[in-house]
Amino acid sequence: MKLDITSFTGEVPWLDSHLLEDTQAEAAIDCRLTNGSLRAYYQPADEQVLNATPQSIYLYRNEGQRYWFDWTTDVDVIRSPVADDPNNRVYYTGTVKGPRYTDNGLALSGGSDYPVNDHQLGMPEPDMAPVVTLSGTPLEDAQAVDAETRFYTYTWVDENGREGPPSLPSGEISVLPGETVNLTLASGPGVVDMNITHFRVYTSTQVGVYQLCTQINSLQGNSGTVATDTPVGVTSVVDQTPWDQRGGILKTIGWIAPPNDLQGMVVLPGGVAVGFSGKELMFSEPYHLYAWPAAYRLAGEYDIQSLAVAANSVIIVTDGYPYVAFGTEPSAMTLERLDTAHACISKRSMVDMGDMALYASPDGLVRIAGGRADLMTRNIINPEDWRERFQPETIHGCFHDGRYFGFYGDANNSPDKKGGFIFSPDSGTFTEIGTYADACYRDLQDDTLYLAIGDTIKAWDKGSDLMPYRWRSKVFQGKPALFSLARIMADSYTDLVFRVFRDEQQILELPVMSDRGFRLPAGRGSRWQFELEGTDTVTAVIVASSMAEL
Repeated sequence: MKLDITSFTGEVPWLDSHLLEDTQAEAAIDCRLTNGSLRAYYQPADEQVLNATPQSIYLYRNEGQRYWFDWTTDVDVIRSPVADDPNNRVYYTGTVKGPRYTDNGLALSGGSDYPVNDHQLGMPEPDMAPVVTLSGTPLEDAQAVDAETRFYTYTWVDENGREGPPSLPSGEISVLPGETVNLTLASGPGVVDMNITHFRVYTSTQVGVYQLCTQINSLQGNSGTVATDTPVGVTSVVDQTPWDQRGGILKTIGWIAPPNDLQGMVVLPGGVAVGFSGKELMFSEPYHLYAWPAAYRLAGEYDIQSLAVAANSVIIVTDGYPYVAFGTEPSAMTLERLDTAHACISKRSMVDMGDMALYASPDGLVRIAGGRADLMTRNIINPEDWRERFQPETIHGCFHDGRYFGFYGDANNSPDKKGGFIFSPDSGTFTEIGTYADACYRDLQDDTLYLAIGDTIKAWDKGSDLMPYRWRSKVFQGKPALFSLARIMADSYTDLVFRVFRDEQQILELPVMSDRGFRLPAGRGSRWQFELEGTDTVTAVIVASSMAEL
């Protein structure tokens, strides 16, 4: 009798060990399974030590330098969608201070715990409407023309030129040629976490359409300063703008700040950011990520847990049914519920896999692609074992090399209750990782998966030494059989141990030194199992009853 294991594949916990295919494993831990052979990963390489154990990490690049941002909360980060942004902004949600943004000036100055500084995302609305009065003398022939009926409003502008939503409008005022309008305004936006430096005044001759006043006299000094932008702190100004010299139309009506509990920020092609709060899906103004109009919001039936982007659509997973939102612009998005009821039970488990998204449900890993939801691990692990072994409510994941890297367990778990796994949606291969990471981040530029293990960031599979694997075969079960010889085919024999189990008892542990056959302890058994541990690349295991068969 002879057994040939000439290809190595991953685990299928869904099946009892004796029902597995000959190439499948009862246990495959830290195994690199490529081209049918059994290989070792390299040890993770130390990258940087942090001040604390993070939940989220992000590699920020600026002028050729690398900086690690880290947070102790679950934070979602996106880069500025503006091409060649000179400020190199990034935006994020999930901090204790709400939605934030930072740039190369704020993030890197004044310390080394990055980002050092950031600002709140969203511009405030002035909380005082303008108070208007007339001044000046009408021209001699002014009575021959109709007075112009106006309304005024104003907006705050920050140091980067971002303009916020307008104040409530002033009362109505009628103005004749030769007359000017005095405005009394708020002295500033109050306590805000941003640098608002100026304000702009607009006037309207029809309800809802405002034009920029380009000649505002700030009444500073003897003659005053006439300009479009007026410094914050000036509370009395005069509109001296001729009727034919008004500027562009006010565009920021409805551009309100995002809610403080905005989460899960991702970005669509076309520069539209997407986030959620409770059951509401929210969209930003294109390329103006501080503006989140209420008119762009959609509501579902269930609390949203996480988001991912696929082409021009948003994948939304909830504590009930998943949804897909699609459309060409934020004002015309459509929300569609998928018919498969797979709830997401861990926000951090949601991973954008390119043309699909994967997340943890109570029954296994779910894939959403092409408007469909499928339970990808249906034939790999049953729901009861999934919930008991992998604690899906704690899973967080990353996409790397076409595979899903998942880590389970949390601060309340003992070390033996934490771990990780790798799942390939293409091949269905499932292996375990002997390393637990508190956070993970995939960097596209260097195609590297980074893991935060405690307070240290490490680069997966980038170390100089190999990491030992352990691969245990299925149980070969049948009539009592006598296996007396074995042979291991490998590329090298520097670190390789072979173990044999007969009827649940270990009968051999042997360092393998060459491809020559060797004898096994005598005896028959009904259940045989074989295990390899080490770092050498193995291509075959042959077990036989005679030398001729070997």
